[in-house]
Amino acid sequence: MFAVKKLVEKASIKKPGGNSSDGLKASDVDPRLLFHNGVPSGAANFAFDNTHVILAISTKDGRIKLYGKGNSQGLLESSEPLPSKFLQFIQNQGILINVTSNNHIEANKKLLSDAYIVKEEITSFAVIQHSLYMYIGYSNGNISVLKIDQEPWHMVQMQYTIPLSASYGDSEVPDDTVVTHILPQPAAESKRVLIIFRNGQIILWDIRESKTVSKTGGNMSQPLHSETKKVSSACWSCPFGSKVVVGYNNGEIFIWSIPSLNIGRDSSASAPDHNTTQNTPLLKLNLGYKSEKIPIGSMKWIYAEGKASRLYVMGDCDDASSLNSLQVVLLNDNIESRTIKLGLHLSESCVAMELISAASNEQSKHRQESLILIGKSGHIYQYDDGLIERYLIQSQSKSSPSLPKEVTVKLPFADSSITTSKFISNTTDVLNIEEEYYRELIKNYPPLIMVETNQKDGSTLMSSAKFTGFSKVQNLYITGHSNGALNFWDASCPLFIPILQLKQQSENDFSLSGIPLTALFFDSTYPLLVSGDQSGTVRLFRFKPEPYTTNSFMSLTGGSKKGTDHIIQSVKVLKTNGAVLSMNINHSSTHLAVGSDQGHVSVFSMDGPTLLYQKNIASEISAGIVDLHFLTCSLQGFEKNILVVGTKDSSILALDSETGNTLGNGSVHPKKPSRALFMQVLDGQGNSEDATTKQSHILLCSEKALYVYSLVHAVQGTKKVLYKKKFHSSSCCWASTFHSNNDIGLALLFTNGKVELRSLPELSLIVETSIRGFNYSPPKHGSFSDIQMCCSSRGDLVLVSGDQEILVFSALVQRKIFR
Repeated sequence: MFAVKKLVEKASIKKPGGNSSDGLKASDVDPRLLFHNGVPSGAANFAFDNTHVILAISTKDGRIKLYGKGNSQGLLESSEPLPSKFLQFIQNQGILINVTSNNHIEANKKLLSDAYIVKEEITSFAVIQHSLYMYIGYSNGNISVLKIDQEPWHMVQMQYTIPLSASYGDSEVPDDTVVTHILPQPAAESKRVLIIFRNGQIILWDIRESKTVSKTGGNMSQPLHSETKKVSSACWSCPFGSKVVVGYNNGEIFIWSIPSLNIGRDSSASAPDHNTTQNTPLLKLNLGYKSEKIPIGSMKWIYAEGKASRLYVMGDCDDASSLNSLQVVLLNDNIESRTIKLGLHLSESCVAMELISAASNEQSKHRQESLILIGKSGHIYQYDDGLIERYLIQSQSKSSPSLPKEVTVKLPFADSSITTSKFISNTTDVLNIEEEYYRELIKNYPPLIMVETNQKDGSTLMSSAKFTGFSKVQNLYITGHSNGALNFWDASCPLFIPILQLKQQSENDFSLSGIPLTALFFDSTYPLLVSGDQSGTVRLFRFKPEPYTTNSFMSLTGGSKKGTDHIIQSVKVLKTNGAVLSMNINHSSTHLAVGSDQGHVSVFSMDGPTLLYQKNIASEISAGIVDLHFLTCSLQGFEKNILVVGTKDSSILALDSETGNTLGNGSVHPKKPSRALFMQVLDGQGNSEDATTKQSHILLCSEKALYVYSLVHAVQGTKKVLYKKKFHSSSCCWASTFHSNNDIGLALLFTNGKVELRSLPELSLIVETSIRGFNYSPPKHGSFSDIQMCCSSRGDLVLVSGDQEILVFSALVQRKIFR
């Protein structure tokens, strides 16, 4: 893969305050992004390297994602979180040029190689292909030239410039002379360049003679009492540079004739050896944009021999329902009187488009073209350009061809959204895997974006994956989905490998119900999986001893009698009131505690299963049980089995785990409660079942604050706050503890992307960093968040955003557990 720049900024370290501690230290942690898979949030622009077959997607916050052959992906990051104005590859050099909104020009070759700062406002940009030179156009009408020196890669401004006074030539220059487009002339890139100003003036400039060859496009008549027409998009529509298509902010599209050096090869070329001026376009395209007052946002022309050359036009439109949002029209030398066009209708408006050419490893000249689009939401859509071409050709004969279908780019196997997840990572710091096995799986992994024509679908990957038992999987990721399905993934490499799936089959069987899953509990020692769903149904899956007889991906549909005998020993179904929010198991008594969103705590004996008791925890603010923990402690001289309950309104209370009776004086809670996210019993050894009240604490994390209570006092219903930390800048949206040897730490993620690592129990800040591009919005009532997060006991965090991206982070130093 390409080198990946860290997603975290340089950590600011603060020494723990208060009493000295032998707990987690700054030297123990190193928060960093391990890998990113998918499409980054906030996608905004494209660039494509046709030679190396690399697609780049820039985001609104200064990240650039790269996609290449062999499922390779890489993530670059600008020095500042700013969007790109222009993004373009220098072909055959592997260099990506990024012009940011603050007029910084960045050259990226695997990593950020150089940055060139410009004081003027950059309004246009173009690379001279097959060279290391590039044009920079400014708002004052001037153009400068930059060159990239090799080894080390460094940008240098050349002495050659194209000043406005020389290119425009008129004694009275109009006010609006912003350079909007710089187009090196095809087949004469090093000799001539087309300069288009925002006021509509089009100038062909001879580079060697430093003079204007022709002028066109200017002095266009404007209707009275109307706004001045301005250029908003342009591209060549001829392989020899004799025609250019220009789109305007009023929705008009004109095709202008340009003098070409390739006389004889292009019938419409005009003589280039004298200065010419014309103000009449060759053709006006009526695609309906003008009538709806939609500016022309972007245009791409693709050349095809014969009568299939076509122009893609994207309107700058917020209304996706507009019939003219995105169109493609046949555009040939001999344009017929009847316009042959096709409207491509997506569920949202688009902000960028690109034509990419998929590579083939076969000795073939054929390359599969695709149209790729970025929607306003940041989703990526892809069309097969060959199907669009076929539709347009068949439309000429007045037949009724089938409409091409778009493909939404999303993570493989994301047929339903993830609603809950668990991550069990390698307890050691070293990954021990079969390299050839994973190399073969990655080769068969279905592509996220089609940049190779010979890549295989997901069935090839599933048939290649081996699963002989959970003990062989060093990093296990388990997901519960909105359709009730359960998926198990081998997360030992950046591309998660599916190894086991449990699907719905029928209501008469011990199968999944099709209702969204809301909670998971997994114990690899048995192994045992417990799932809870939105209807209050709890299922206990007991697996047979390993190894399993099968050695490929398994999709199990149903209970113990239908296709699951080789892996599942039994499935038991329990029922509670309300959606399941939390679950925990007492291993010594084999009791299962289940908490629901209606405030019910149900404790079952898993041997039956039998309901032992059910207790409702009333709340005037917000019902719901966010966490449950079994432990044994000494209370008034007697050993007592206790169930500690954390509620959504930030209350904590202790129950007799055998009877469900409340212990002490009831619950403890803050003066100003906020929504609780997480509760954990801390005992210094990380085992709450063996906790002793003298050394144990209770950690409560809410959206607004952190609290560490004395366990012995909380059990008795007395509030004794040992440590407290309030949040001021933003709300916390996720929290988890993690372990480093015998030390325990706390990871916090805030709605603005800030990440904090704190020591426990003192809550001292160790490291503060951030995740660029993270933006959390709380889900609406009854729905699920698009962002799912879970953390292993060793501080490895998996973050899944919708169906588009997976990010994996590590909090501890020297963790090398991923391929």
